[in-house]
Amino acid sequence: MKIFEIIDPDANDPRGRNQRNDPTAIGIPDLPPVIDTAGLKAGPPYPKEDMEAVKALQTKLEALGYSVGNTGIDGKYGPRTSRAVAAFKKDNNIKGASGEVSAKDMASLKTAKAVSKPTSTGNSGGSISDLGDLASLDNLDKATEVVSKFVGKDVSAEEMNMLIRATAAEASRNSQERGAVAAVILNRVRSSRFPNSIEAVLTQKNQFQAVTGTRYDRGPSKNFSNMSSNTGAQIIGALIRHLPNMDKGWLNFTANNPAAYGKGTNIGFMHTMRKSADAQVIGGTVFGTA
Repeated sequence: MKIFEIIDPDANDPRGRNQRNDPTAIGIPDLPPVIDTAGLKAGPPYPKEDMEAVKALQTKLEALGYSVGNTGIDGKYGPRTSRAVAAFKKDNNIKGASGEVSAKDMASLKTAKAVSKPTSTGNSGGSISDLGDLASLDNLDKATEVVSKFVGKDVSAEEMNMLIRATAAEASRNSQERGAVAAVILNRVRSSRFPNSIEAVLTQKNQFQAVTGTRYDRGPSKNFSNMSSNTGAQIIGALIRHLPNMDKGWLNFTANNPAAYGKGTNIGFMHTMRKSADAQVIGGTVFGTA
């Protein structure tokens, strides 16, 4: 099976076939509905009253493929976020300094669509453009080798198919975040606390909502069931580049932005994860073990 073919998610549903509604894509969290008309300006200083708006800005930039650096979604409009803003403005023909985002810029960002090859931000983190030739379907065998080494056993083509799709559905376009999401899935396979196969881990009830859905949205997301070949290639590159360096102790991840939590989701888990001893924010997600 090719990784960009549409698959039948019901075939892997532990609840049985015909239990799902039409898949619904995971939405990128909206920017706050009310933002000061003056927009946002880079610091220092970093006003506390702007932090939530800056976090929303950073989240959307990450989702569009513009890395805000290894400090992640921290609510501070500093040099890393400025570089991400500059890359976004360049790709969308928006004039203006990178250290300022006007209300008009915010409106453009809110409705922006991801470009196929976003300009590199130069930040260490997860710019897709930094993957270079690694982001290719031709590198699937290499990615499979990397995954097999990380998890400690051979991984089948079907399991790679599910891992790549789940990673695409659960992570933003930040390639480092994608590597971290894959690491959590594989760490669960390695752990005695969870099932011992990729398929069983991904279809475990109430765990990977982009794969199994929630009680209110029976999923899976279109990002899982109808992933593009371009996205698949990017995931392959992210696995090769970033997976080997990921923490083998992480067993959990969750969105780091309250706006991502809708009906049927548990925002309390976000606060629990933020307090965990090994917590690390990568892109728009917090990783660790709750």
